[in-house]
Amino acid sequence: MRFAAPACLLIAVLTTNALAREHPALVQFGLAAAELPARVCLVRTAGELPAVPGVTVLAGGEGRWLVSGPRAAVEELARRGCQIAWIDPGAAPPATPAGSSRGAMPAVPAKAADPAIQALVDQVSWTGLSQKIAWLQAFGTRYSYSPQCDAAAESLQAFFAGLGLTADDHTFTLDGNAMLNVVATQTGTVHADSFFVICGHYDSISGDPYVSAPGADDNASGTAAVLAAAEILSQHPFKYSVRYICFAGEEQGLEGSAAYAAYARSRGMPIAGVLNGDMLGYWTSGVPFDLEIESNQASVWLADLVTAAADLYTDMPYILHVDDGAWWGDHASFWGEGYPAINHEEAWDWWDPDFNPYYHSTQDVLAHVDPDFAVGSVKVLVAALATLARPAAGLNGAGDAPPAVASYSLAARPNPFNGRVSLSVDGPPGTSAVQLEICDARGRRVGSGTVALQAGHGVWSWDARDHTGAPLASGVYFARLPAYPAAPALKISYVK
Repeated sequence: MRFAAPACLLIAVLTTNALAREHPALVQFGLAAAELPARVCLVRTAGELPAVPGVTVLAGGEGRWLVSGPRAAVEELARRGCQIAWIDPGAAPPATPAGSSRGAMPAVPAKAADPAIQALVDQVSWTGLSQKIAWLQAFGTRYSYSPQCDAAAESLQAFFAGLGLTADDHTFTLDGNAMLNVVATQTGTVHADSFFVICGHYDSISGDPYVSAPGADDNASGTAAVLAAAEILSQHPFKYSVRYICFAGEEQGLEGSAAYAAYARSRGMPIAGVLNGDMLGYWTSGVPFDLEIESNQASVWLADLVTAAADLYTDMPYILHVDDGAWWGDHASFWGEGYPAINHEEAWDWWDPDFNPYYHSTQDVLAHVDPDFAVGSVKVLVAALATLARPAAGLNGAGDAPPAVASYSLAARPNPFNGRVSLSVDGPPGTSAVQLEICDARGRRVGSGTVALQAGHGVWSWDARDHTGAPLASGVYFARLPAYPAAPALKISYVK
């Protein structure tokens, strides 16, 4: 390792004031939502903001700006080397969604290394990462509106399917164009209804995006981290489910991740934590060799687990920033829906000496990705994900805190079933009803109902049909109580 100094810790905490009850990013501009249009765009850039017709500057300076204008005009800023993120100024992040399974997680980071996790981390190699980055670069462009982006999505789906993962896509619409977030799921052996997400965007942009936008660092490097994690972890059982996601539409303002995070919240998807990788490979000799790890206040517990894993299993130096206004990545879309999320990137800000000068250009190619920096960064992500998902074989002394004691329990009869199953709920007396839902192996809710309780007991019948009344396929499903995430989910098998 070129730089073996101890890992550093930097915490930047936003001042609490009235603006903090609105979108946290507005704090840095000293504006309130009532003063702004219904939809504005946050912009980050090196130096002055490029002048683009139709873009109105509302506030800003020193590389951070708040603007408004037509989408096409604002996106021109991205083509000229800026980073953009659309926000609703009046939307403060909600509380952690009902259905989050954080209550089943250990409260403190592991203090001893698990050799099994170390063996997984040690599989990260430059050979594997460079092949993945080169493969993505070879599409020529992965601009969200281009046919090559769709081709990249299909190839990513095939990659995940080849690992034996359940691979599909989440479709969203942008400017009348259907775009694909590629999603693959590895089902946990114990907490199958609790998901940890590792993600990165696979789209790219440049000044000539339909012709050449290789995006090796931004963000084939982050996508390669997701692929490497899937390649390594999918060969082993883990207690928690893992969802591997590659987003489109990031360069248009975090649109793909925003659509997915909103979808997840609308379905009560139990996402326990999110790890995002965005630009993980650029470094120039003579500048600090460290990974920037970024958290908001609500995700500090997750950041503690991530940095502990980095310390235990890697020698990659890092700096931790805790800043509710760090809006510049797909992690922020999950913050906006109340999910805990952490971002990982090579540079904290645009004027940092380690910021990639080839950003959003046709010269963002593999030749400018540093092998040691990329490997070290991805090792941190793999170490954190494996620690969070928890190997099913145990942690060899590192400790596996048991789930919180559930006040409710579920039982099914018959199980396996054919046609109809009776699901019984038992809990403390005093509750008149409880909501029950059925999820498939991908975590999608396929059925739900209200169970009336008498003296703490109730029964609900389900006939393996979805909300529209359509029959479901044979397979494994999970019954859960979304209002009580500490209550273990019940695995049920439907056999036609």
